[in-house]
Amino acid sequence: MLLTVKNLKVHFKHENEVVKAVDGIDFALNENEVLGLVGESGSGKTVTALSIMKLLPERGCFQSGEIICEGKPAIVFQEPATSLNPVLRVGEQIDEAVLVNRLRSFNSTCTHKGYRLNGKSQTVQNETLNLLEKVKISDPERIYDSYPHMLSGGERQRAMIAMAIALNPKFLIADEPTTSLDVTIQAGILELILGLKKDLDMSVLFITHDFGIINKVADRVLVMKDGKIVEGGEKREILSRPKQDYTKQLLDAASLGAKTYSRPRRSEIGLNHKSIITVKNLNKSFPVEKGIFKKEKEKIQAVRNISLQIKEGKTLGLVGESGSGKTTLGKLIIGLLEPDSGSVGTQKSIQIVFQDPYSSLDPRMKMQDIVLEGPTIHGISKDEKEKVLRDVLFKAHLNYKDRLKYPHQFSGGQRQRIAIARALAVNPRILILDEPVSSLDVIIQLELLNLLKDLQKELSLTYIFISHDLRVVEYMADDVAVMYKGEIVELAGRDQIYRAPKHPYTKRLLSSILSI
Repeated sequence: MLLTVKNLKVHFKHENEVVKAVDGIDFALNENEVLGLVGESGSGKTVTALSIMKLLPERGCFQSGEIICEGKPAIVFQEPATSLNPVLRVGEQIDEAVLVNRLRSFNSTCTHKGYRLNGKSQTVQNETLNLLEKVKISDPERIYDSYPHMLSGGERQRAMIAMAIALNPKFLIADEPTTSLDVTIQAGILELILGLKKDLDMSVLFITHDFGIINKVADRVLVMKDGKIVEGGEKREILSRPKQDYTKQLLDAASLGAKTYSRPRRSEIGLNHKSIITVKNLNKSFPVEKGIFKKEKEKIQAVRNISLQIKEGKTLGLVGESGSGKTTLGKLIIGLLEPDSGSVGTQKSIQIVFQDPYSSLDPRMKMQDIVLEGPTIHGISKDEKEKVLRDVLFKAHLNYKDRLKYPHQFSGGQRQRIAIARALAVNPRILILDEPVSSLDVIIQLELLNLLKDLQKELSLTYIFISHDLRVVEYMADDVAVMYKGEIVELAGRDQIYRAPKHPYTKRLLSSILSI
């Protein structure tokens, strides 16, 4: 056994309440194994990982039980942008991990065979470059000399993995390492971790809320809920014959509710709906400053000559990786950006719901004021405000008694419902939904998607649904536009896109979908 956890308990004191984040769990990680730890946010997964790494805060935390590690562990966190030091070059940060490992290994004071704590030797730099090659980075020298903000999300995560394996760990803790990444980048990171497991003969404790990822990487699975392990076993057994209702709920949500919400057959979808939005020859570019004095400029073409029509009462799925132009196109349609050329035609009111409700909601405003901001600007009376508030909170499945709370007092799913209620308060006919569920757990995702379906049917809404997650788009969309480098490379009905894609990029996106 590389790792043995016995009766682990981690409690936090919050105000006058004791939160049992981990409540008496037992498990073991074997050699050459990937153990999946799955559950929703707040289930205790990350606290378990921090306990193993001895990274829990000393104050306000009570920990008991036993953790036995046979060999050194290392950890890779969910968001590499916050794990990397923004003022240090990436290479220097990996150098530090190399130095720490050598100083530990040789039990040295300051110097041993070219490894120096103060100052950087060529030996250390060469090893860092080798590590960057090992994590499949094509241009190690560029990455070495770059600051974190200069890298893509996938490059940052590969750099973090390089930093972790610099410590020669016997097992790696991967804590949601692909949650914020596009599907194709996610697939690459998963393949990398599995490849390193084999090449370096290490085990992996893989933490996630997604059973699609578990099916891809895990040998055994533990399911966590409310600080406890409620079910565990071999992957095939858990996926095919789950015993606990919570496990079944997670599996159903990961398959996007195949048993919960029947998707309409294509023949049931009206093909003669009139167009509510017409986009013609739309172009948008952004200047990029270069050089020491920022005088050199070039342009990035974010949207290239896009034309399309969006049908009233239907959902257009807009898919593609980060940087493909999806969000820029959405902002052009709603008028948040001015196009360089081309036009957008609509006679109906439009609202937008953004990806991260926490950053799009004013933290200083109460929930009722956030929701009623639009109607207030339009000058409705006090009596009308109260009526609108009750109506939209009911539609968004929010509790009226919570109207005086602030955004931080709500969960992520509730905050996104507040953003939806705010959009509905001005009675729009069109909603642009920009990655509205990407930051949420799978069960909350499914609940929110079903809410959006119900609202669309009840209010005859038209949706532009922007996402890099093709599973979600298949569940929601009637038609799908695939964007790549600012262009729409394929546009067709949902079933045609998913069953008979024509463009190589669409095929590549579809091949990255993780199934159960």
